[in-house]
Amino acid sequence: MGTWNTGPFDNDDAAELLEDLRDGDLDLDMILPDPTETYIEADQGAMIIAAAHLVAGSGRPEGVTDEQLAPLRTPEFQEKLRQSLDAVLLDSSVSELHELWSDSDQFDEWKAKSWVDLS
Repeated sequence: MGTWNTGPFDNDDAAELLEDLRDGDLDLDMILPDPTETYIEADQGAMIIAAAHLVAGSGRPEGVTDEQLAPLRTPEFQEKLRQSLDAVLLDSSVSELHELWSDSDQFDEWKAKSWVDLS
């Protein structure tokens, strides 16, 4: 995973999600973990964080329209996304991304920039 900063869109996985969204090729099933999974891999965690920020409307990237975001804004998807975001930020036992950042001097900054209110 290429990461260049601590923001929700500052990594290759988020950039790929944005590209798929703009192209109309976004697969919503790729974003959320399978309900039977107990561990979220780093790439999926990065997409969850980016999707959460898109849904919350915090700092919408250039070229992303309301029409493109509509599938992400259904109540069912938003609730699953909220649960997934909580899991990514919870601890290293359920989130590889949390594990990777926890060893960094920027852990607190990453966690603060990653969380967004989806209630």
